[in-house]
Amino acid sequence: MTGDRERRTSSGSTLRLIGESAVVVPQPSTPPDELADDASLVLPGQRQSVAVGRHWVVRAVVERGISGMANQVVELLSSELLANAVLHGSDGGAIGIQVRHTATIVRISVSDLGTSSPVVLHNEPSAPNGRGMAIVEAMSSRWGVDGHTDGGKTVWFELDLADF
Repeated sequence: MTGDRERRTSSGSTLRLIGESAVVVPQPSTPPDELADDASLVLPGQRQSVAVGRHWVVRAVVERGISGMANQVVELLSSELLANAVLHGSDGGAIGIQVRHTATIVRISVSDLGTSSPVVLHNEPSAPNGRGMAIVEAMSSRWGVDGHTDGGKTVWFELDLADF
């Protein structure tokens, strides 16, 4: 994406879509000799941003040739990270999303202003919630949390495309 665009949500809120340089994300584990293709987006920390962000991520990975099961896993895990950012990040603060793709991996990063790190819970089957990070841990090749020196954090996951 280049330049700034605005989009209205169904509730009438304005989402300002911002180009790649607006989101600060950690350095991925991409080998230095491998070219990476990046895209990023900033959304408000609102419930509707989970769906908007999920659809944007899916479109971004499809544009990079990632389809089939890998695309479905990216969609599910992105949804989990976005939901956590909205629920547990700083109230109403912006959420940054980045897609990073190389020939061998896809990495999705979600940044928010919250200070607490996600926790992998192993709840009982009858528990109504609390499975998001366990799903991320089980289905991703790698995942992690990077704290920001000026506050906030970035939670990310990677998928090895050779596994799909």
